[in-house]
Amino acid sequence: MAQLSKIVIGAGAVVLTTRVQPDPGRADDRPRRVAETSGRMDSEASRRIEVMRTEPIVGDDLVRNRIDLAKAKVRFGRYALDVGGREVTLTLDPGLQATTEEVLRRARAPFAAAVVLDMDGRILAMAGRRNRAPAVERDFQLPLKVWAPAASVFKIVTSAALVDAGVKPKAKVCYHGGRRSVRKSNLTDNKRDKNCDSLSYALAKSQNAIIAKLTHRHLRPGVLRGYARRFGFTKPPQFALPLAESTCNIPRKPLAFAKVAAGFWKTRLSPLQGALVAHTVATGGLAVTPRIVARVEDADGSTHLVSSPPARRVLSKGTARTLTKMLVGTTEFGSARKGFRDRRGRRYLPGVKVAGKTGTLSVRSPQYVQYSWFVGYAPAHAPKVTVAVLLGNPRQWHLKAHTAARMVLQKALQTR
Repeated sequence: MAQLSKIVIGAGAVVLTTRVQPDPGRADDRPRRVAETSGRMDSEASRRIEVMRTEPIVGDDLVRNRIDLAKAKVRFGRYALDVGGREVTLTLDPGLQATTEEVLRRARAPFAAAVVLDMDGRILAMAGRRNRAPAVERDFQLPLKVWAPAASVFKIVTSAALVDAGVKPKAKVCYHGGRRSVRKSNLTDNKRDKNCDSLSYALAKSQNAIIAKLTHRHLRPGVLRGYARRFGFTKPPQFALPLAESTCNIPRKPLAFAKVAAGFWKTRLSPLQGALVAHTVATGGLAVTPRIVARVEDADGSTHLVSSPPARRVLSKGTARTLTKMLVGTTEFGSARKGFRDRRGRRYLPGVKVAGKTGTLSVRSPQYVQYSWFVGYAPAHAPKVTVAVLLGNPRQWHLKAHTAARMVLQKALQTR
């Protein structure tokens, strides 16, 4: 009987080796080997062996809008499902997916979503949960929909524009107020400006008055609008899942413009796009197209491995490095510190620095919701994963997004 082995050596090229067992009735019983490339074999072997070609696919548009994640099941350690007679294997990590779903359950938020990305754009976990009627334990649309303001996550976009406009991260700016609002008096120097600090401090602490004054001094609406597009606002990437368009409406009036720059209004963001905002900085300034398909197997057994489309440079490496240094401050001394350190000041992720940005914004109509954001990546200076968590919390909340994100990162970094 023939023993067969198959070696894939490239796109569409297969080397098949047949070893024939010795035949006692033959004088010459030495093993015979038959080798062929690209599926071509002699007529005797071709009757016995069906050659399967492996042709890689760039991007997962092949199954665009045809994947129902609720139907995916774990097979051989990976999520897979049938799509039109093809077996589609997903990029989701079952262990990380389970942890992410459990973290959202523990958050007890009326609405919750989280996304984890590998650095090449593979979606490692994507979860959504609704605890408000109609309750849905696994709502895979929530990470893809735009259901919350971008809040202070938009400060990443503004900070990138300010750095490129020549603002030094450590240069001092004097200000007053700005903890929960931006007023006209914050735009120019004022006798009430008793405190002085930097863009780095403003990004880490979400200090709105500093962002507003620097925006008024150095930026114009058209420039900031262009940076928003670089980060994916108004133009979502095309991949297998239907990602909603994140919106950005930048007005011309100075005070309204400054409020947008600080994240108060007129920008809305999906959780997946929030992850991509942080991801753009984590990759050193590259806009990566996400994907959720790892492999497609046709009905005839042909297998297609899926690779990521080429990334686009949207920020310089220098700007991305500067932003990373500032974003580390968020978890070291800024608005997310309590989520990443215990009461004694010890890191929950020993030896790992996390770069990130929080965002918090409340609405009172038609019902009270406090939107809690965290987007970030770790390790900060050699990233392995990017995470985004968005919680729509009630007044009595159980978790903030930065704490939930840290819990997800603890699992994500265990095997990476």
